Order: sequence, then C-alpha cells, then structure tokens
Amino acid sequence: MPAVVRQSLNKNLAKQFLADVLGTEKEYYIGIGKSDVFPTAVVEGETVVDYPYPPVDSNLEETEFRHGLQSIKKVEGAIFVVKRSNWSANSVYDEWSDTRDAESDNSFYVMNDAKEIYVCLETGRDAQGNVVVSTVKPSYCELDVDYTVPFRTSDGYVWKFLFKLTPQQIYQFLSSNHVPVSLTGPVSNCDNSAVEDLQLNVINSAVQGEVIRCEVVDGGSGYTSAPTVTVVGDGDGTATAVATLDGDRVVKVTMTDYGSGYTRADFIIDGASTEECQLRAVITRHMGNDPVEDLKTSSVMLNIKPDGTEGNTFIVENEFRQIGVIQEPTKPDGTPYTEVSGKVMSVMHLNADSPFSSGNVVRGVTSGAEAYVNESFDQYVLYHQNASTGFIPFEVGEVIEQVGTGLQQTLLALTEEQEIDRYSGDVLYIENRHRIRRDAEQQEDIKVVITI
Repeated sequence: MPAVVRQSLNKNLAKQFLADVLGTEKEYYIGIGKSDVFPTAVVEGETVVDYPYPPVDSNLEETEFRHGLQSIKKVEGAIFVVKRSNWSANSVYDEWSDTRDAESDNSFYVMNDAKEIYVCLETGRDAQGNVVVSTVKPSYCELDVDYTVPFRTSDGYVWKFLFKLTPQQIYQFLSSNHVPVSLTGPVSNCDNSAVEDLQLNVINSAVQGEVIRCEVVDGGSGYTSAPTVTVVGDGDGTATAVATLDGDRVVKVTMTDYGSGYTRADFIIDGASTEECQLRAVITRHMGNDPVEDLKTSSVMLNIKPDGTEGNTFIVENEFRQIGVIQEPTKPDGTPYTEVSGKVMSVMHLNADSPFSSGNVVRGVTSGAEAYVNESFDQYVLYHQNASTGFIPFEVGEVIEQVGTGLQQTLLALTEEQEIDRYSGDVLYIENRHRIRRDAEQQEDIKVVITI
C-alpha cells in the first residue's frame, strides 16, 4: 500500500544524529584516502580517466574505502544545514507552503548579503494576480521594520526573518552550496543586539497557528465588485483578508491580519457572482520558533580543517579522492581510539633511505606483492593495498622495487597497523571526488553533508 515516511521522523533522526556527534559518548571521525586513480569510465559517450564514479552502498565499497584510507581526524563541528539560496534582484521566489515536500527545493527562503535568513511567506503579484520578480532585498535593518513579525516589501513579497549567521558559523560551516541552521555566540548587529538575542526574540514572538496566506484555487466569475472575505475556523485571533478582482474574477486575496491559534480555517465569500471563487487557507504551526522545522531540513553538516601535516598525522605532497565518516574506530588492541587525528596506513621499514615516491607502485621481488606508495620519507614507506594490487603480503628481507623505475631497497620490517585499526568502527558515509592535491602549506576545509 502507498505510504510515506514523514519529514518529522527524518528531522528527529537527524537531531539524534547531531546530538550523538556533538555529545561525548561516541567518537566521530572524517577520513580521507584513495591516492590511486579511479578506473576509466565512459560518461555521456566520452572516455574519462580517473572518473569518480558514484559510490554504491555495498560491503565491497566500504571495504575498498577502508583499504585506501590514509588519515582520520575527529569531527570539529556539526550543525543542521539547508541548501544555499542567495537573494538576488529580479528573481522570483516561491512561497512557503504546507504542501511542499521536505527539502524539495530551496526557492522559498533566501540569505542576503548580511548573512540573514528570511523565509518567503507570500510571493509578490501584480494587480492581475501575476507573479512578479523580487526587487527589494529583505533586510530589516535597511527597511527599518520590526524583525520579529512578517513584513511586506513594496514589490509585494512578504518575508519573515528567521536568524542571522555568526562569524563562527560563516567560517566553519557556510559553503557555496549550504547554509548552517543554528545560532551561537553573541555578535554585534546593526542595532547592537546579539545574534543570539535576535533569534531569541524571534522565538519568543513566534505565533502559533497563523493564516499566513490565502491561495486562490479558482477565481470564479461574474463578480461586479470585490467580494467580502471572512475567515472562519478555530483560531483565538481574528484573521482578516481582502480580495482583488481583475475583470470579473478574483485574482488574489491579501491577508491583512494573520490571526492566531488556527488549526483549520476556511474563507466565506460574500458577493454576487456567476461562479463563486474557491480559496484555500495556508496555516503555519509556529513559524520562527524552530528554523529547522521552518526550512524543512534533515541535513547535517560535519566539518574538519586539516592543516598541513596536522602534527604528522596527515600526508602532504600527495593526493586523495575519497572522504568518509567513521563512527567509533578503535586502536589495533581493540580499545577506543580517541585522539584528535592519526594515520591509518601500513608501514615498510627499509635498510636505507627510501628512493620511492608517492603515487607509484612498489613490488616485492620475491613475494610478488604490490602496493601503492602513499608517503615516503627517511627509511619509511607508508602504503596501501586494494583490489587492484591484490593482497599478497610482503616478506621481510626481500628486495622492494618501484615498478617501472628500477629503484630498489631492502625491506627490514613491516608494521601492518599504526595507531588505528582501519577495519574498525562503522563507516557511515563515503564520497568520491576528483583528485585533491595536498601540500605542506595547505589547509583543507572538508564539509560532509548527510541527509537523513
């Protein structure tokens, strides 16, 4: 039978996940890996070398991710996010609707250049009821309006301020694709209020059960004058509205008071007509009280910023192509791993300084074992094996050669695992990307977005 998983369940699960990540009972890490290339693929008829094919939710995909893992770092921050939608003049913005699917699009809210988030409650329309573009930037400071209540701009759009991003949120979570949904930390604003106080005022001013819009389902016909519109329902506040005609049809109905306390509402039309218009009430539950609910999101962003070698736990002068989220990895002895960051790869100890270089394949002359070189320094080679190299073990005492170069050195000892058991913990997320080069001066800003 047809069924749907409600957005409220997704949101609750996302909130539990976020609480786990930010809590102290479980450890979450973001890992990078796969220095070797992806297979060649044919994409839309063209041959693409090193193509980051979409990962598959399978045991094999997880295993290959673990094989190529280089380093992990503890998640530094997590927050709800929505898709980014910058306000720009002469664009059309949709209106918040009680019929909208969760996260179906990002056309009903905007972020302005002050990093303030506004939700569109009503799209602007002209006298004929046609949708018009937005020409007035929603900004309570510049427009000098009360930010705790919805306001109408001269282009006919109705906006409601939800929250403003803090400098910390901008630095840590704002990206070209996503906007954080939360508020933390006092920061001066144009009216000298703290950002958190702005949000608190919005929450305290949120009204339960407002009739924010009247949708014209059918404009009817035969009206000689604009009919009187009366809102009826179970609200404890009186919502009011006025109708606009174009010819003999109702083309729009403008709310003049949203009322409060409504769970249901209808519109009674009083006016002579050939065919009565059909109207529908759009009711909000508590707009402004919970921006996660208002923006219909169940997406959580996790963030790390590896800086250079990160205390000799990340490789430089190399590359990676995969990012993953790992919950509760352990040390090789099975005890929980709780360090900030660490390397995951196996290590060769050679009898002299390594002549090998990262990105190449080395082979054991006696054993026939092969592996990819991730890092080479002094007498040490950090490496990984996967399905393309096979998993034949190297033999201590054999000669190791770099394939295709003739460079050789003798293997003195092997360390199969460093401080982390690469096969421990739960892999919750895998992302394949185009090659990312790292160098000693580089700081990555790795953002992972998980939608539940």
